[in-house]
Amino acid sequence: MQTVSMKADGDAFLSKAFWVSIHRDLPQRLDALARLAAERPDVFAFESSQKIAERCNVSQTSVIRFAHHLGFDGFAEMKQVFQQGLRAAAQK
Repeated sequence: MQTVSMKADGDAFLSKAFWVSIHRDLPQRLDALARLAAERPDVFAFESSQKIAERCNVSQTSVIRFAHHLGFDGFAEMKQVFQQGLRAAAQK
């Protein structure tokens, strides 16, 4: 499994084009998470990994693997980037 090194770019996470571009590289079990991230980045910015797992019908471990796949050390780091991206978008 190849990681997608986008960890510093919160703007990319708000772009549906980003999620479309990485879709083919994602394992099937992470696909539901990518779809939710594309449609509702606010969920990743403000909800817990457990809540996100429940929304996507996956395990909490899959949410953490999703963060690792995107190049993050863990969920908390990914969550911060989503928050930064939403903050930047709100200021535009």
